[in-house]
Amino acid sequence: MDGLEVRDVDLHYGAAQILRGVDLLVEPGQITCLLGRNGVGKTSLLRAITGHHPVSRGDIVLEGRSLAGLKPHQRARRGVALVPQGREIFPLLTVRENLETGLAVLPSGSRVPNEVFALFPVLQTMLDRRGGDLSGGQQQQLAIGRALVTRPRLLVLDEPTEGIQPSIIQEIERVIGLLRDRGDMAILLVEQYFEFAQALADRFAVMERGQIVLAGTRAEMDEATVRARLTV
Repeated sequence: MDGLEVRDVDLHYGAAQILRGVDLLVEPGQITCLLGRNGVGKTSLLRAITGHHPVSRGDIVLEGRSLAGLKPHQRARRGVALVPQGREIFPLLTVRENLETGLAVLPSGSRVPNEVFALFPVLQTMLDRRGGDLSGGQQQQLAIGRALVTRPRLLVLDEPTEGIQPSIIQEIERVIGLLRDRGDMAILLVEQYFEFAQALADRFAVMERGQIVLAGTRAEMDEATVRARLTV
């Protein structure tokens, strides 16, 4: 099938088992929201998907092809793009240079697509400013723009609203919705901010203690039940 399939995945850090039998589906033209408290395994699952930590069992499949054994840069060439928690832009590089780092996984001669500036016009006005001089919200837009430079088939966003002012959260919500509506990209959104997830989710999955304990479509999402599993 198209999109991402996580199939019965276990993951260990040494002797500690972090993920247990995780199944997850992320389809093109849809946003799957992964929800859960801190420390339940959300980021570990993202590390498994992006190739930053090997799985102990199971498989991760993108567009019908297993990603097993592929390093992060090889998965990026297959179409996996991550917008990491905390943004992780390069503060001493300019906006232009930050965006151009995304070209590393593309054929020689590739350029930053105009779509990035259509989605985030502020980046075009700041091309020569250093990334570290941008506000948190502008840095988040830069991080998403850098991921889009790779022309991903799977876009993974790890808590994109963290530390961002409300006006930029609305802008990021708008852009993620536009990317979904194009229909050619599967989007996995990891989020603690329930309202943001609820507004965007086509499908949702809630994690507890390394397992998916609730999953379904947006119509099946019972707000009270989900919120109860997100509160400490």
